[in-house]
Amino acid sequence: MLCPETYDLKPPRHYVSVDRRNFTKADVPAVMDTHYFNHSVSVVLPDTVTVPDTLRNCLSEDTDYYRINALRVCDLLNGEFIEAFVKKGEVSLLTIENKIDLQNSICVTPTGYLLLSLVTEDYQALGLEGKASLFDRKPHTRYVVKINLKNENFVPGKKNYERTRIALEQRLKQSFEVVVSWDPPRTDLCPSSIAAWFYARNYNVCLCHQTFFQKTKYSITIPTLQEGCDFDKFFEWLGVFSVGGDLSNEEMDNYVNTYECPPLSIDIGQVQYLQWTGFFTRKKVHEMYNALREYVLSRKTLPWVNPLYGKASALIINPEYVNNF
Repeated sequence: MLCPETYDLKPPRHYVSVDRRNFTKADVPAVMDTHYFNHSVSVVLPDTVTVPDTLRNCLSEDTDYYRINALRVCDLLNGEFIEAFVKKGEVSLLTIENKIDLQNSICVTPTGYLLLSLVTEDYQALGLEGKASLFDRKPHTRYVVKINLKNENFVPGKKNYERTRIALEQRLKQSFEVVVSWDPPRTDLCPSSIAAWFYARNYNVCLCHQTFFQKTKYSITIPTLQEGCDFDKFFEWLGVFSVGGDLSNEEMDNYVNTYECPPLSIDIGQVQYLQWTGFFTRKKVHEMYNALREYVLSRKTLPWVNPLYGKASALIINPEYVNNF
């Protein structure tokens, strides 16, 4: 007998939106510009026998990132750091190995903002203006402080800069384990320059590499993007396929697995699945999208192509339109 509390457990709330656009245009979907930090990127390629090297290597070359141990937040206000990296190119920095709902976290966005997510006690002690976290319920236990590092008035000697520097130096003593990547503004500048900057200041800097995984499925039924397609069911199929779930459904009375492919479907001889794992900036995801777009333009008979990045966003590309979830 099932436990009543488990049986009545409601599924988590979710939201799906569909945006149709012409994928032949060079610009990337707006959702990619606001998806700053990506840990995993996967691509589903139906009716594909050979994956082109340009697509396979688009997230494997020049995508190394760095781990900085025991980073002091006040060092991110260093004038040289801001001028050399934040204002030139894009810095992506994120706290790792902490409990984001219980502990303090920091990040630097490629748009040039330093964000501090702090528990109430540390926020009140810091003395800087912030707002209650959007993901926090009353009574509030978390606050977010947002600092614009690119502000033309946020420079050493200015009142706001000095007040922020003193607060971080004297009232936020905690250090953080972070990963960082820098996308330089020009190709002749080396992305590893940011690692050299931290190393010169006696930080322990570790080089990290992305990992790549590929699998092939044969003789499989896939959903289509015909008129009347249920996007919830389509997205569900992508999830089952990506985690290696059983899509055959040969035993209709199987208690464990009773999944059925959406009714609008076709049989495909071969489907490729590619997955990169690590730390990807939005610029690298842009490059992946452009490589994928070029592949689709060369294979106009594809039913669709699906890249998934992060854990909350997906794109489905077919010769007619792009859907952003």
